[in-house]
Amino acid sequence: MEKQITLLEALTGVDFVITHLDGSKVRIQNEPGDVIKPDDLKTCQGKGLPFHKRNYEFGNLYIIFKVSFPDKLSAKAIGHISEAFEDLKKEKDDDMEASETVKLVKYEESQRNTHAQGGTEGDSDEEEESGGAGGQRVQCAQQ
Repeated sequence: MEKQITLLEALTGVDFVITHLDGSKVRIQNEPGDVIKPDDLKTCQGKGLPFHKRNYEFGNLYIIFKVSFPDKLSAKAIGHISEAFEDLKKEKDDDMEASETVKLVKYEESQRNTHAQGGTEGDSDEEEESGGAGGQRVQCAQQ
């Protein structure tokens, strides 16, 4: 099965109930401190489907976890998270001086680099008029 969980559940633990095919309820928990990563595959032994011609024996239930991340965090939340994960903080590079600082932005299809020359959407006629790569025609020989 596939189970959608929050980032909080992924970090602090899952605790949920599923209804088995026979109608029984099964509570599923992970071990305290066991972090679930996106697309982690976990097993519940003996809680899967019954074996063919041995309906008293059950296989394993496999659960793939999909972790949903928040879109944004408040400054207060960032402070709490930074404090909680103080021991995991990455040490800053010795050479943090740069000639420029840029911010990441969400990708949009209009930002796609369509030509090797850069990120502008050009007219394919330009290449044809100039003869392709640097004005030279290249032809592949067939053997």
